[in-house]
Amino acid sequence: MTVNDSRNPDEPTARIDQAVASTLADARAADAAAPPAEPVTTRTRSGRRAAIAIGATVVVLGILAVGAVVADGAVRGAIRDEVADQVRAVLDLDPEHPVEVDIAGRSVLWQLATGRFERVHVDAGEIAAGDLTGDLTMSATGIPADRAQTTDRIDARFVVAEGDIAAIAGALSGASIDDVALDGGQIRFRSTLDLLGFPLEVGVGLLPAAVDGALSFTPASLVLGDEELDLESFAEQFGGLGGGLLSAQSVCIAEHLPSGLLLEEVVVEDDALVVSLGADDVALEGPALTERGTC
Repeated sequence: MTVNDSRNPDEPTARIDQAVASTLADARAADAAAPPAEPVTTRTRSGRRAAIAIGATVVVLGILAVGAVVADGAVRGAIRDEVADQVRAVLDLDPEHPVEVDIAGRSVLWQLATGRFERVHVDAGEIAAGDLTGDLTMSATGIPADRAQTTDRIDARFVVAEGDIAAIAGALSGASIDDVALDGGQIRFRSTLDLLGFPLEVGVGLLPAAVDGALSFTPASLVLGDEELDLESFAEQFGGLGGGLLSAQSVCIAEHLPSGLLLEEVVVEDDALVVSLGADDVALEGPALTERGTC
């Protein structure tokens, strides 16, 4: 029997061609919808430009930072020199006398912009206040940029070494001094008195204090030979024997220091006599710090 196959032999091929054509059409449509790809060269150039911009920014910021530091240092130095000159003028020091000034706190430019400095420390070194010679340091807090305005607080320390006390010991005792020492919070010195023609070695201990703006020295202990005596009993019996040796004495140093610095405390610390002075709410260019005190 003969079978008649009526199918077109080219039909499968036609179906395949249609599928391929559909796939290609979809691909072309997808390519058309997608954004154009950025060329590799363009991306590389953009990255380089960004890197250059970042590098340039870093360099500029670095230059600005260095410039700020240099400017801050220059202003700091100028202020230090100005303060040192003012200290020399107020204390009547030689123009070449070394005065060290330290400006504490944050950037000087920042403090200047705020109109107030946090703290300034001054070391004037060794100076003379009458017969006393010692090292003077001062510290000021809350200092206005406008020196006509008041500074919150100024503290000063005048430190007299043990070896320099002898310069005033004679004036305090009214007698010839053989030896001076600082011990037990007192200024101790030895002298020789004439007792009915016989020399008598006497040791006196003076207690320093601040009284009415002056350095006060009050007898606190007495030694005859090697024996310590009761000071009050000895004064009652032989009050006229020692003359000024057993009397309280005072030394005024106000005329050698700014009038606004008030004497607050005088103590013996280790091997030095420490004189503390202070002032509240005084202007740096006002009379309290530009004029000397009086005795």
